This record gives sequence, structure tokens and C-alpha cells, in this order.
Amino acid sequence: MRAALRWVASNLPLVVLALLLALLAWLVATEESDPSRSGDYPQPIPVTLTNLPDGMIVVGEFSQRVQVGLRTTSSVWNSLALDDFEVTADLNGLGVGVHEVPVQVTVRKEPVRLLSVEPSEVVVELERYSERVVPVRVKIEGEPPLGYLRRAATLEPLEATVSGPESYVSQVIELTTVVSVQDAISDVEGQYRLRAVDQDGRSVPSVELSPDVTTVRIPIELSGYYRQLAVKVVTEGQVAEGYRITGIAVTPPAVTVFGSPDVIAALPGFIETDPIDIEGAQANVIVRPTLSLTGNVGVVIGEQPVEVRVSVEPIESSQTIEIIPELQGMEPSFTATVSPESIQVILTGSLPLLENLQPDDVRVVLDLFGLEPGTHRIEPRVIVPEGLTAESILPPTVQVELADRTTQTPTGPSDAAE
Repeated sequence: MRAALRWVASNLPLVVLALLLALLAWLVATEESDPSRSGDYPQPIPVTLTNLPDGMIVVGEFSQRVQVGLRTTSSVWNSLALDDFEVTADLNGLGVGVHEVPVQVTVRKEPVRLLSVEPSEVVVELERYSERVVPVRVKIEGEPPLGYLRRAATLEPLEATVSGPESYVSQVIELTTVVSVQDAISDVEGQYRLRAVDQDGRSVPSVELSPDVTTVRIPIELSGYYRQLAVKVVTEGQVAEGYRITGIAVTPPAVTVFGSPDVIAALPGFIETDPIDIEGAQANVIVRPTLSLTGNVGVVIGEQPVEVRVSVEPIESSQTIEIIPELQGMEPSFTATVSPESIQVILTGSLPLLENLQPDDVRVVLDLFGLEPGTHRIEPRVIVPEGLTAESILPPTVQVELADRTTQTPTGPSDAAE
């Protein structure tokens, strides 16, 4: 036993050297197969605040991120994701005030060695949590047009809860929203977002509202001296033969009139225009007619002038014609046999155009350019006057048989005798 111990003691340097060489060889082999890599992780990592003391709240929106430098193997580096990092700042035991809190970083993969954290501390301001109920107010902007009255607004809810840091919550005196009734001729209602304000009307930051919207309704009514009436168009005469009225548009469709309440109440729900002459019209008629008013009723000054547009269009119809096609591009020495000899074309368009159609106004052309002797199927090309459409061509193709007169065998005497 003593001899063995003496041997170990005398050879200890060699044993240690052998172990170191073996470890070095393992490290070299590992480095070659999976080399190490160091540097900053490419994405800043968000910091999570932990252990917030009871009754305290963080002032403002905390969104601090840190840059982490590390060293690891290439395989681990390539597999790292944001979820592999846990970056926290512990608020345990902290009181009211501004604090510089150390950042703690944990990486859930091995082997990893942290090289740096920038910044190493984050600034956090803490205050006591507070909440209170404050009234809701609505500020109304603008005015309805002349003749309309704005009634008192109704709100739901009338109060809301403000919560957040104590010093900010204490500044809030009310929650407000702005609603415009400019040129409104009917009730204004909807949900509007609330804003916390102090006694000077300035917005208070860092607080939360519950609820953060209010439902507002502002009734808009016509005064008893005013009334809105629809405009009824009166026409006289008839449009030209072969034409029709396709629509009548009025802008604006209604006008506001004024007068004594008893006269206004007795009016029907409409007001007529003076007669608009459309006799013989072949195009749209656009006029600004006067309105038929009694002596005790007038139109509100500033109202947009009434404009009437009577849309007039030709009556659409159809007609079928039969045409012998023209041959274009045929060699001078060729003869052609067309089957069938005539083509039917169904035309559509305005009735006046169809009624005044002349025989030569429509052409059907067969294009024979470059064709050799033989039998061909040709698609006819139809040429019609502007405003008409060739809806259908029957048949859609025709047979054309071409022959060359110069190559035909002449008829002899014996053939003639026969």
C-alpha cells in the first residue's frame, strides 16, 4: 500500500498532465464539431416587473427592453428564441418614489454564459394605487341649421371610475367628451370616448377609465315656425316620339320653409315646382324651377337652390334585316360560291335610328385575303352605324368555295354535243 502511494506521489505531475491533455483534447474536439459563438442576441428583450408591493402601482407605461450579450455553442445559438429568456426586475420591498432596479437575466438553455446586460438597471416610479368616481360631462360644438332646435343632451352613464397613481387620480375633476351638432337636422346619438381632465381642462395622463365611453343622445327638432317639405316635380308636355323619361332627380330632395305655426302646420308634406316644359325633348332636361309657395310661406334664406334633372333616352328596339355579303380581298382570277347567299343580322338600338335606317347603312363583309382555291368557312364582319349594335348574325359562319378560272379545263366540241 505504501509502495502504491509512493508511486502515485512520485508520478502525480504526470497524472495531472495526462488529465489536462485529455480534457484539452475533448475541448478541441467539441469546438471543432460545435464551435462556440458570442455576441449580442439580435433582438432587445422586454423586462418583466415582478413582486409589485400590495397597494402600489407603476406610474406610466413600462416598456423597457435590454440587450443581452452571451456566449454559447453554435447549435444552441441557432435555436435560441425570445421565450428562452426570462428578464425580470424585482420590485419586492420598494416604496413610493423613483427606483433603479437591477435587471436579472435567466436563459433556459445550456450551455450559455452571460457576457453583458445593457442597461443593467431600469428606472421604475411607484405610487400608491387610487380610484374614485367622477362625473361625466359632454361638450357640444356647432349649431343645427336655421329652423332647428337643439334639446338637452342625455348621457349614460353619468359617472365613471378613474383609477391609477394617487397623484394623478387626485387631479381628475371630470370625464369629458365632445359631440358636434353642426348642421344636424336629426337626433345626434352614439358612443363617444371619454377623456380625464383637471380643473384647467387639460388631459390627465397615466389613469384608466371604467367605462371609457359614454352613450350620448342630443335631440334635434324643427321649430314650430319651420317645416321641411319634400319637393314634388311637376312637368308639362311630352318628350319626342321614340324617346322616354328614365328618371327625375331633385337636388336637394327637400327644402325648409318658414311661416306662422298655424300656416306651417296646415301645409301638406310636399311643395310643388312650377311646371317644367319637356315638350319634344330628345335629351336630358336640367332646370332650376321656382317653387309654388303661398304668400304666407317662404323658403329659408341660404337653402341650396332646387335643381331638377329629367333624364330622357331613346326607346330601345330591335330589327332584323337580310343582307347579301360583300367579298373583299379575292384574287381577280378567282370565282366564289357563297352558301348561304344572304345573311340575317339582328340590330338593336334606339327606335329613331332603326326607323331611319337606309338599305346601304349596314354592310356584311367576307374577308378572302390570302385564301387559296378550295372550300373555306368565313366569319362575317358586320359594319353598322354609330348607336346601333349587331346583336346576332345568322348563320355565324358561311361557306365560301373559291375556284381559279385560269386552271379550269375548257369545254370541247364533243362535250358541247353531248
